[in-house]
Amino acid sequence: MLENIESYDILIVEDELAIRTSLVDLMEITGFSVRSAENGKVGLEKVCEKTPDLIISDVMMPEVDGYEFLKGIRANPKTRLVPFIFLTAKVELESKLHGMELGADGYITKPFEFRELNLKVRNLLLTKERYAQQKLQDPSSVEEHSQDTVFLKKLNLSLEEQLENTSLSTEDLAAQLNMSLSTFSRRLKKLTGLSPNQFIKEFRLKKAKDMIGVNYGTLSEIATKTGFSTLSYFSQSFKEHFGKNPSEN
Repeated sequence: MLENIESYDILIVEDELAIRTSLVDLMEITGFSVRSAENGKVGLEKVCEKTPDLIISDVMMPEVDGYEFLKGIRANPKTRLVPFIFLTAKVELESKLHGMELGADGYITKPFEFRELNLKVRNLLLTKERYAQQKLQDPSSVEEHSQDTVFLKKLNLSLEEQLENTSLSTEDLAAQLNMSLSTFSRRLKKLTGLSPNQFIKEFRLKKAKDMIGVNYGTLSEIATKTGFSTLSYFSQSFKEHFGKNPSEN
């Protein structure tokens, strides 16, 4: 869990005033310290003034769009590891995967549901903290922005996009990443020690656990949201993986 939320600085970069104001209000209500900018050009200026802990940015903006803004963030050694979420109108998965290749850490689609945005923000900040601790303990153990990192980010995005799809297949995932099933399976096994089916199931269960932790909804709603066909199967899988029932979490 995040501690001292008010110490985290979130930068919102969005050209539409109503959306920008709404995001700032929602993040401040949650407890974060928030700054905002109306486009990527101003966003880069704000970043130079103070390095944020996380950035939420629109894609389509005047002067400097989200992609160019992200390139600027990743090109700067001081900011290249700052978690970056794109907030965008619904676009094809291929376009979102391109954003991951540039260094984005996630997407939220407009109109967004604040529960999902809040959950993604918290998870990315926790990941950043764990990364920093690991880097401090053993600098050689962490390879920054490697192709393997990009591969896993793109895989996670594909799964998030289809989280409710109970019929999602490993063949579908491999095709979305432009890989053969055998190559996809070998690479995933090497990086995670899991088969594609195991990875998908654990991904769903971890998402469900996170949702329960922030009171996202009822167990039935969470089971459906994370792609489990029945509540009983979800509860059984959850207990097998975490050692306790979802209601005890």
